[in-house]
Amino acid sequence: MTLPRALLLIVLVPAAAWAGATASSFKPEHRKGANFWNAQSAIDGDPATCWMVPGESPNRGEWIELDIPKGKLDKIGMTIGWAIDDQSFGDYARVKTVKVEAFSLNDRQELSPRGSTTATFQDTKDWQIIDIDNLQVGEDLFGGKVRINIADIYDGQDFPNLAVSELMIYLEEFDTTLKAPDLGEAASAASGTVGPEALLDVNEKTVFTTAAEGAFFAVEAPGFGVSSIGIKPGAVTFARPKTVEVSANNRTLQTVLKDDPKLAVQWALVPSITGYSGGAFGEIVVKVLDTYPGTQSTDIAIAEVYGKATNFEGF
Repeated sequence: MTLPRALLLIVLVPAAAWAGATASSFKPEHRKGANFWNAQSAIDGDPATCWMVPGESPNRGEWIELDIPKGKLDKIGMTIGWAIDDQSFGDYARVKTVKVEAFSLNDRQELSPRGSTTATFQDTKDWQIIDIDNLQVGEDLFGGKVRINIADIYDGQDFPNLAVSELMIYLEEFDTTLKAPDLGEAASAASGTVGPEALLDVNEKTVFTTAAEGAFFAVEAPGFGVSSIGIKPGAVTFARPKTVEVSANNRTLQTVLKDDPKLAVQWALVPSITGYSGGAFGEIVVKVLDTYPGTQSTDIAIAEVYGKATNFEGF
């Protein structure tokens, strides 16, 4: 396969991800499928779907539980209501305060508690990320579970049901080394510049440039669950990435990077299919959708690409 003037093509094989979400209860549904309102709808990346509890539920005391690899909790993100539109968001009950409980799983498949903390959200439709205590999940070679208990709610205007469109547990990140395969003819550099190997040579003085239109790159970190991709732009004489789209497992996530020379590296999150950061499978591709203009050239310049992960394969 020949990809002229592309930044870089690398295959990602991240850690074997834990995947699963269960709930204390959910609204029954016959026309759209039995599990339409079940827990998985809160980690599917689609704000039009949601976990919704039955109308007769008191809401407080309900919970949703995620399988999590070994790691430490860092933040919790949530769209606290049904965000399909403004009217539905206000019509149904929404999350105000949660109690987050961490559990570890041992070799006998037994769960043991590792602590708990709380988080309170504002009554807004926006995606909210709240810092929480860094509770340990898992031990030795095993992961565990995180249970998000509903402690308090904002009442709905028309319906008593609690609804949650999206939920994400952010695990503590650590640096990981990204690698490149044999590039062959998969990429080409602008004339007179260093090739795409400069992106991963751990040397910010070597800079790769390519045409801005259609520019993309991808990365691999075998054995690790990659959660964030870091981009170090080149000099201001060249264009720099502004909006990037990260794709993994048929999900995409856009990030707007700042044009701030004081920030050594700009980070973009990798979308997850598991309800926790660092839970993606297969190839991860980063597309540059638009740029900050260069003072002398319209070509993009990138000095280095970095990676962060949250878990090791098998953990």
